[in-house]
Amino acid sequence: MTPCEQVTERMVAVAHGAGAFTAEAQAHLTGCPDCALEWRLVQAAGRLGDGSARRVDPARVSGAVLRELRAGRQRTRWIRGGALTGLAAAAALVLMVRTSGPAPDPGGERPGIATAGLYVPLAELESLDEGQLEAVLDGLEAPLTEGGAVAPPALGDLDDAQLERVLRSLEG
Repeated sequence: MTPCEQVTERMVAVAHGAGAFTAEAQAHLTGCPDCALEWRLVQAAGRLGDGSARRVDPARVSGAVLRELRAGRQRTRWIRGGALTGLAAAAALVLMVRTSGPAPDPGGERPGIATAGLYVPLAELESLDEGQLEAVLDGLEAPLTEGGAVAPPALGDLDDAQLERVLRSLEG
């Protein structure tokens, strides 16, 4: 190994204070212009970061980093919450559209309740014929919006058809 290579290997350690040049290496540095130029370059490079450490406030930098991390987490929560809200709204809309079904037939083919354009099919009434549907309609006193709560009739006040209807409704 040449003296130039030996000096070059020690330069970084000496510049960081982890060692010193031997007398032979020091004599070589003063006599070799290439090694002297390289030594000045290593020393200048070592001093480059000295001023920046005094200008940076570690507490301020760490506070800014922590604030940015918290803000990033908050943005992620808002985005995730907005996405879940949108999915819930879409699911509710699909459910509403799916259960509304087509408009009722004027011929009365599909029994159901239609109010303000909303058609709600009643599966219990689909198997009834026209006479039975009329009996159910006659059994209804008044719309729920017109009157208050009406006390149910006693069992002794019911006729045979009404008693039979009550028994069928209890059977399921």
